[in-house]
Parts: sequence; structure tokens; C-alpha cells
Amino acid sequence: MRILVWVLAVVVALLLFEAGVLGYAWSLHRGQQYDAEISWLEKTRGWLPWESGMNAQLSKLYRERIRRELDNGRLDGAVRAFRDARRRQFQTGHGIDRELMALGIECFTRAADHVEGLGRLSQAADWDDSLFVLAIRAAEPHHRFAASAAFLEGADLRVRDGKPCAALARVQWARQGLGGEIPGVSAQIEDDLQTQCRGTRRGGRRR
Repeated sequence: MRILVWVLAVVVALLLFEAGVLGYAWSLHRGQQYDAEISWLEKTRGWLPWESGMNAQLSKLYRERIRRELDNGRLDGAVRAFRDARRRQFQTGHGIDRELMALGIECFTRAADHVEGLGRLSQAADWDDSLFVLAIRAAEPHHRFAASAAFLEGADLRVRDGKPCAALARVQWARQGLGGEIPGVSAQIEDDLQTQCRGTRRGGRRR
């Protein structure tokens, strides 16, 4: 009988502890202290190994943080928040889920568009390349399509910036990394860029 009472007391104590942890997290969320909420749940996650929904809740909070930064036009903050979320996913042994992938594509697309608008075409192409690396092996076909489209846009930006040789180098880099053709990208692009690159070299410029 004493053992049963002891076991029940432990169970009740654990349930009260869990309620306290989650209740405090809820109060932080209600007070719009989102970063504090994430920090609190990260710290206490190891104390609640039986709480299977903790990781899912944290993933949701990380995604919500990215969305807030995007909706408020804070691209730098959105990119940082995405990278934090992606790093956490890998640390917990999970790949990037569909929702996080979509947010990452949006972050990099908007960053590329913003930098292009400032006239820094090659830097905008770098953002397109980041999107390509992120999504070219994604599970969703439309995410892979976005990656291929970004790669083509990046090549075009470099050509427009007078750097066809740099664009050619990126094509060769991508093919080497993938071990073959670039999905959604015609093999003809490499021949076209080689022609343009040779033209700049003959003109005394290698870019």
C-alpha cells in the first residue's frame, strides 16, 4: 500500500511539474514574449522526456518567429530565424519539413529581390544560389522547381552584371555537386555561357 501511495505521489508531482512548465510557456506566449517562450521550452525539454509534443511545439514556434519577421519586413531577422530553425532541426535529427522549407524559400527569394533592387546583381545571385542549395533535393516537386528557377535567375543576374564567366563557374559547380545535370536547367546553358565568357576574355575582361 505504501508503495502504491508513493507511486501515485510521484505521478501527481510529475503532472503538476509538467502543468507548471507548460503553463508558464503559455503565459509567455500570451504576453507575446515569444523568444522567452522558446528559450524556456528549450531549457525544460529535457525535464519532460515523456512529453512527445514538445518538439512539435518548438518547431511551430520557430516557424512562427520566421513568419513574424517576414510579415514585418525584417529580412535580416527572417534569414537569421530560418537558419536557427534549420540548425535546430538538424540537431534534433530531423530534416527540414515542408513548412520550414517553404519559409526558407520565401526568405531567400525576398532577400534576392531586395538586393537586386539595390542594383547589386551578383550578390542577389548569391541569394538565389543559397535557395538552390536549400531546395534542389527537397521532397516537394514545387520546392525543387523553385530551386531550379532560382538557379537560372542567378545565372542571368551574373550575366547582366557583366560576369558570364562567374555564371559559367556556378553551372559547373552545381553540376559537380549534383553529380550530373541540373534538374530543370537545359544543358545548353553551359554552352551559351562558355561563348559569352570567351567573348569577355577576348575583350580583355574575365569575370
